[in-house]
Amino acid sequence: KKKKKKMMLSLLALLFHVAGASEEENVTGAPNLVLARKYIPSSAILVEGKPFTLIYQIHNLGDTPATDLIVKDEIDPKLFSLSRGEPTARINELAPHSQHSHNITIVPIVSGIVQVDRAVVDYSIAGESKRMISSSPGPLDITSAGAYLRATSYYIKEWFLFFLVTLPFVIVPGLFYYKNIKN
Repeated sequence: KKKKKKMMLSLLALLFHVAGASEEENVTGAPNLVLARKYIPSSAILVEGKPFTLIYQIHNLGDTPATDLIVKDEIDPKLFSLSRGEPTARINELAPHSQHSHNITIVPIVSGIVQVDRAVVDYSIAGESKRMISSSPGPLDITSAGAYLRATSYYIKEWFLFFLVTLPFVIVPGLFYYKNIKN
């Protein structure tokens, strides 16, 4: 019960925060608010040299369409190479209470902990230009290719060594058995 009550209070506080974050309200009272989210799917494995998808989600929470949306992101060429898609996207119109997703595929060039910048979304609502900064996926822990290979390989060398070491224990009794059968 305490968890449920705490979650409800958190949700209520979030709703008040979102409602209070809007500077402009339209005729119906719903805030004209566009939210931008930049994230990496939880199933993604971040490995040096292995591509992964970066997703941008734009939500229009208001009752007025958002127009001329431009999603801009800067991908540091020292950290990542762009494999597919463009970090800049243009959306002509985003209807009220709808969302748009934009994906790019990037490949980490380095390993270690890397901080990823936030994307910027420029848009217009009712002719007024606005800017929104996206959420950030936070620091990314990129595994080196060697460490990933060690963690996920089939251990070919280890299995070869295992068979080499156990071979005498199989062959010697087999030879004795074969010698006894001949006699």
